[in-house]
Amino acid sequence: MDELYRMNDYVLLEDVADERGESPAKVARTLLRLGCDLYLHFGPSRKSRSGVSFYPEHPTVQMEHNIGPGDHPLTKDSQEVVIKRLGRGDFTTLGLLVWIYTKVDSSITVPYQIELMAKDESVCVVVDPDDVEKLPPPSTYQTAPGSMYPAPPEKKIFENSEEETTSGKRKPHTFYIATVKKDGTKRGDAWNKLKRLASESKGGKQIDLSGFGKIYLKRDRENPETVLRYKHTEFEQPDDGNQITKGAFDRAWDKT
Repeated sequence: MDELYRMNDYVLLEDVADERGESPAKVARTLLRLGCDLYLHFGPSRKSRSGVSFYPEHPTVQMEHNIGPGDHPLTKDSQEVVIKRLGRGDFTTLGLLVWIYTKVDSSITVPYQIELMAKDESVCVVVDPDDVEKLPPPSTYQTAPGSMYPAPPEKKIFENSEEETTSGKRKPHTFYIATVKKDGTKRGDAWNKLKRLASESKGGKQIDLSGFGKIYLKRDRENPETVLRYKHTEFEQPDDGNQITKGAFDRAWDKT
């Protein structure tokens, strides 16, 4: 678990999925079946995050609430909503509800729910690393590139000398980010260029990604502005390949 990007005591669901060569939706669903929870991570923000609080004992009482940095469990209903969204490649958190626990005094803790009322791409889904340890081993043969688990021999493709380096923990966009940042490119310009490359590739044309090498890209059909997809081989289905979300891109940019 040390290789995964930790958000305080939690790890990114996307990173866990990539490590296993599975989709985030599949990993999330498996965790729920094991009785585990999904959480939202709220990192430091210059802007206040607004939400509406609901008290289970007083459902008609609502209050405006500013959500500070931290990790909060999603309600059961919102966890199901998250899984459905992830299955569509939708990583938005607007409208989701999280549990907040506030101490009234040393002996009383009051739980209440907060609904996210504004779109915020810096908020992300995280999981407890202890829960990740409960996951069953993934299939030996995974089709997702960048996974720590081997693909079938006939599916192994080494595009260039960097392939072995990239087949471990880092993803194509992290190599791309490291290269363009050295050139002085701004974050927004780098993301826009990556989108243009995805539009050029359209999943069928191999392009040369700076700092990484040959790859196939395309823009997600449902979220073309905030979700890209990549594969080492030509795309065969509308929703195959691994995702690069704008949120994941921004976090990788901040880490690089």
